[in-house]
Amino acid sequence: MGYIFALIAVFTWGSVFVISRFVISNNIIDPFCLAFWRFFGAWIFLLFFIKFDFKKVFKIFKNDFLTFLLLSISGIYLMSTFIFLSLKTTSASISSILMNSNPIFVSLITFIFLKEKISLFNFIGVIIGFLGCAIVIKGDILIFSWENKFGNLWSLLAAICWAIYTVLGEKPTKKYGAFETTFIASFIGSIFLFLTVIILKLNILGEKVTGFLSGIYLGIVPTGIGFTLWFKAFNYIKPTSLAPFQYLTPIITIFLSLLILKEKISSIIIFGMFLIFFSIFLTQIPLLKLNK
Repeated sequence: MGYIFALIAVFTWGSVFVISRFVISNNIIDPFCLAFWRFFGAWIFLLFFIKFDFKKVFKIFKNDFLTFLLLSISGIYLMSTFIFLSLKTTSASISSILMNSNPIFVSLITFIFLKEKISLFNFIGVIIGFLGCAIVIKGDILIFSWENKFGNLWSLLAAICWAIYTVLGEKPTKKYGAFETTFIASFIGSIFLFLTVIILKLNILGEKVTGFLSGIYLGIVPTGIGFTLWFKAFNYIKPTSLAPFQYLTPIITIFLSLLILKEKISSIIIFGMFLIFFSIFLTQIPLLKLNK
């Protein structure tokens, strides 16, 4: 049952990039508006899991105000903004590949800021990961020649923001629970996104109803249901066994983008994706040994 939950979760995550690419690249809805509806829908959905206990979540937020503020800015506001901005000019496949390079940056952040030891495997993995990211961003192996190739960097910035969220979110998730932590971060993040929409005087509903509906879908299905099933899978499968499933997300995105968006992906991009996946495997080796 745990494997079924995990597969459904990663399939919904793969759909995020395809649907977002379609509505954003066709100017159906602005990236900030889409991001707002995604996390507005997410915290509305999560209300049922926290049992509408507003007193409890307010107390949690009050106890760790700064932590939740940083979580909402890094993992909700900035991450969603960067990923949706990237989809204005970047293919769904490339955006998904780069976004899922975030474990590389988790290793780097814990080494630099938390002073955790970095093994030889970690070090080699980070180097290979950066090489893979550079190849995916450039679309070729000439990674030292950067002319008009900075559009894809939005996706990489999103990955870095999600890595920061992952590192910062470990303690509050263990202390307060995954649903409570995600609810508070999504709620505060959606406020920031709403204020941005108002300040920029954007059409919050989008130019067509498909824009608004896409945002609601992203909030309920990939974010709400997807993360709920992912956390439920932990009841059946060890985290170290479950982690590799998330690397199916770019593969699902590629399949859906070929089928729905008719996007093409070159062999060099596939090679870059392979390097990223291999680097993630190397950075996870110490954890695999630790959890045997």
